[in-house]
Amino acid sequence: MKKQRLLNILSQTAGPCRAVAFDVFDTLLFRDTACPSDVFRLMERTGEAAPGFAQRRLDAEAAARRPHAEVTLAEIYAQPALQGAAPTAECAAELRAVHADAALLAAARACKARGLAVYVVSDMYLPETQVTAMLRRCGFDFLDGVFVSSEYGVQKRSGRLFRLFLQKTGLNPRQVLFVGNDRRADALGAALAGIRCLLVPPPAAPAYYAPPQNPEQGALRAFVQNRPNAGGPAARVGFGLLGPLLAGFAAWLRQQKERHPGARLVFLARDMDLVRRLYAQAAPGEETGYLRVSRRSLCPALLQRPLGEAALDLLADALPRQRLTAAQALGYLGFAPGTALPGMADTAAVDLRTRPLPAATRDFLRAAAALGKGPAGQEVRRQAQLVRRYLAEQGVGRGPLLLVDIGSGGTTQRILEELTGCALHGLYLACDARLHRHLPPERAQAFLFGGQPAPLWYWAGQPMLERLISEPCAPTARYAQTPAGVQPQAGETADAAAADAPQRRIIEAARRGALDFAAAWRAGAWGALPPPADYAAEALLRLIRDPQTAEADVLGDLTVEDGGVWPLAAPQPWRAYLRAPRRFAQDLAAARWKTAFLRRALRLPLPYGRVYAALKTRKGG
Repeated sequence: MKKQRLLNILSQTAGPCRAVAFDVFDTLLFRDTACPSDVFRLMERTGEAAPGFAQRRLDAEAAARRPHAEVTLAEIYAQPALQGAAPTAECAAELRAVHADAALLAAARACKARGLAVYVVSDMYLPETQVTAMLRRCGFDFLDGVFVSSEYGVQKRSGRLFRLFLQKTGLNPRQVLFVGNDRRADALGAALAGIRCLLVPPPAAPAYYAPPQNPEQGALRAFVQNRPNAGGPAARVGFGLLGPLLAGFAAWLRQQKERHPGARLVFLARDMDLVRRLYAQAAPGEETGYLRVSRRSLCPALLQRPLGEAALDLLADALPRQRLTAAQALGYLGFAPGTALPGMADTAAVDLRTRPLPAATRDFLRAAAALGKGPAGQEVRRQAQLVRRYLAEQGVGRGPLLLVDIGSGGTTQRILEELTGCALHGLYLACDARLHRHLPPERAQAFLFGGQPAPLWYWAGQPMLERLISEPCAPTARYAQTPAGVQPQAGETADAAAADAPQRRIIEAARRGALDFAAAWRAGAWGALPPPADYAAEALLRLIRDPQTAEADVLGDLTVEDGGVWPLAAPQPWRAYLRAPRRFAQDLAAARWKTAFLRRALRLPLPYGRVYAALKTRKGG
């Protein structure tokens, strides 16, 4: 329910009243857990309670409860199951785990400003002092009274706590409006005392998250649900999906760093810019590297290496896995504009998609390597020298180095190892089956999906993910010698979207959302635990497979750069497709996020993942 609508309802409904009373838990305050008892289980995970505490705590409460009466925290801790334990840690955890409903906080303040008395009435075993402290921590420092069932031994659902509230305040039922969330305890209980009740709906479940299967997942889902982001779809994706995913990755990187004492952590530009910022938040003061290389920028040095069969395959992997013209391929390899391969037209096709490489492609690469050693390769050789200097200045090849990248097949790590002659240790967000075909597990690890190759839906959305988390700038294409050392330079034909203000705003909103999540999570109740990133990854896969209209419309306007500029999901108006039906298939083929393309084009509530899978099957793969 929107804040203004809620304020309007309270204004209209509470108009003739003298007082408004609110339920506390799941109305004014929400715990960052899937259920109240998960607080005890998470206390074990954070080390605030000994193993087995959660079950003993539940057993003690069950033993202490009596029919038709409220139990107190003191009575719970007096049970044999908790002999010798004190409730201090539980109270501290409860205090940290609550978060205010912003709309109801504003509504309660507005009622107070209109001259109404504001109370809370709650069924709760915690003492009134603890409930008051929780309310004050969340901004409810203006209340006229707090009535908690544990103080009086009576509950709301019987109507008795409401009648006691009326007796203590001197109000009659017609002068009070009660705001709660539970039909049985709040609506019916208030009605038994003659008090009108306004039921407010629960906050909307966070998009794309499945029901949690353990306390950690429940804590993440509740955390996101309790903090609705008003910054738009990109900010919501940043806070709810990218933030948990990348904060979990950053925590894993810290663990890997601890397992490799003396190793230096180096993040690869551009993809790992946001991850590096999140890592710096979690480990302030730790020095890390940021290596501004791209496969394109390394190609000139790679082309100068002896071109055996393995090196030839590696060179092909460094190029875009596309069908390029000879001129495009030579430009990617570092040749000066206008350079041509003798006997080959600039427009001749070079197939870099197929593995094993076609014989014609192998011949082209060998010919390009030979060209690079002659007069036409002067710029290639100059760039190759600058690449080697830049890597030396950045310390690549000196001492143990942990290379952090978004990951797929470990191509950049393999190139750097080829150029420096040193074995590196790659730490990847995710990988495909190629990673461990080329690099042994002890030198290349992936974080998501248990370190196994990511599922196909991940790769269907990986261009979108990469665009959102990358530094919003063009990729490094070459290097220049300056008095301060070798400096990376962006390509002249860089991604046109890098300078596009609307796209920059979308990317910045997503990145800011991710940073906000990480900061809020660390400051929250369970900040000592890394957020369950695999749970967030599954939610990301649902976004990729079946995006909602809002996310598809906003994120689909982004473009990605990979040997050219490609749209994520940008269908034309249907009138254009009616005039040229084949254009639809062409645009769908060009889209890098095809389910979002279908969502934007069709605008119907369809399972777009299944629609796309059916189209792909019909096409034959």
